[in-house]
Amino acid sequence: MIEKRKVEGYVFDNRTHEAIFKLSKNGIMDTIDSPISSGKEAITFLGYLNDTPLALKIYKVETSDFKNMDKYIIGDHRFKRISKDRRELFLIWASKEYKNLTLALRNNVKVPIVIAKEKNIIVMSFLGSKDGIPFPKLSEVKFSFDVVYPQIIENYAKMLYGAKIVHADFSAFNILINPETEEITIIDMGQAVVYSHPLSKDFLKRDIISITDFLNKKFKNKNITYESFLEDLKTKKEELYGRNN
Repeated sequence: MIEKRKVEGYVFDNRTHEAIFKLSKNGIMDTIDSPISSGKEAITFLGYLNDTPLALKIYKVETSDFKNMDKYIIGDHRFKRISKDRRELFLIWASKEYKNLTLALRNNVKVPIVIAKEKNIIVMSFLGSKDGIPFPKLSEVKFSFDVVYPQIIENYAKMLYGAKIVHADFSAFNILINPETEEITIIDMGQAVVYSHPLSKDFLKRDIISITDFLNKKFKNKNITYESFLEDLKTKKEELYGRNN
């Protein structure tokens, strides 16, 4: 059973509740549990289909304080009509994240597997243990540089040169890590933009500075620069796609 009280405290509107029950009716999920993460624009809940854990990202249409959404949407050829209506904007944003995740998955980027989208809700694979404990963020744990850094380069290269999208909020807070295997997964793809977006190069530079600043603070002997990170991306591009692509 879907327990309405589980989500009522987060000021979701009736249409969000209707979307939850539609997902249940369609056999996408059958229970919803406690929140596993909360951001300025969405709350992600632990859900289940039978005994299989799921992640339900629900955009807070009525109460979100997320600003400047339009600069990540305007200029994206996939979205021609940009409404000024708050609800419509969040529905576009949910569609944008769904499209970005799908595009990333097609290009073998390690992101959550998208299962379904209904209005302002995206259902994804759960990243964590079988008992419902989510994997930690990269910012929260110790890890091996030699294991994780190549994964960061490879996944961002696949995003940039394969899927041709820029994450636009790439940081240690948006990378989950399996503590046992140190395998990483990139999350929060709603703001990601296609490379043809007029601000993509600015967002790319911001992404690189953000992750290199974090790594240099974590590993003071590495001295990773913006230029060296970009060069590593280009080297990985040639390895993955050839010199002429």
